[in-house]
Amino acid sequence: MVRWKDRIRVPLLGALRSDPFEKLNEHAKMVKVCTESLKHAMKAYFEGDFDTFDKYRLKVIKDEEKADIIKRNIRNHLPKSIHMSVDKRNFLLLLTQQDNILDYEEDLVQWLHMRIKTYNNDISADFMHLTDKVIETIGYFEKAIFNLPDVLESSFADDERNETKKYIKKVSLGEHESDVLEQALSKKIFSLEDQLTPIDIYHLLRAVQILGEISNHAENASDRIRNLLAR
Repeated sequence: MVRWKDRIRVPLLGALRSDPFEKLNEHAKMVKVCTESLKHAMKAYFEGDFDTFDKYRLKVIKDEEKADIIKRNIRNHLPKSIHMSVDKRNFLLLLTQQDNILDYEEDLVQWLHMRIKTYNNDISADFMHLTDKVIETIGYFEKAIFNLPDVLESSFADDERNETKKYIKKVSLGEHESDVLEQALSKKIFSLEDQLTPIDIYHLLRAVQILGEISNHAENASDRIRNLLAR
């Protein structure tokens, strides 16, 4: 006689296997949402529209909190005794690096909020150029992470893996280009010491540094996807 609990065992295991990746994708969608809000916040800040900046700053904070709930849910319910199609440690490291993108996006809007000040158009334009490059880099990471379910469903078929690797390479290139822009902007900020106060300089340099951390963690997360593809 087949017992009721035996009849549900197979579909239940299947659900558990797929759930971590569904939740990871859900968490990645929050990266996309927060990054879009960050773009609006940065634009508003450096245009001196501080009411709009504050609206998007609060949205970043709220959405980062939602992402934290998803992250905790993944960690608390990740199967311990069930085989996953990828290494669990790499999976969790990917989640951590993906979450770090959100953490630093929140740090950036909170840091800017500490000092509400209008800067000259030249500095503002350079900051937006760097911001756009960082956001472009995150966009390639998003393409890679959103393509991961197709890789899994195809049992790691070459076409799907190569498509994902293409985006990972673009993340690495974007991160390098971000580094170049960060160095140029930092040097420019120092060169304006006769126009800026020491506090101004510190405030702006720290903002540049946080933008760089966002880009770095996008690359780190992409590297973890690469590791997952290698299995």
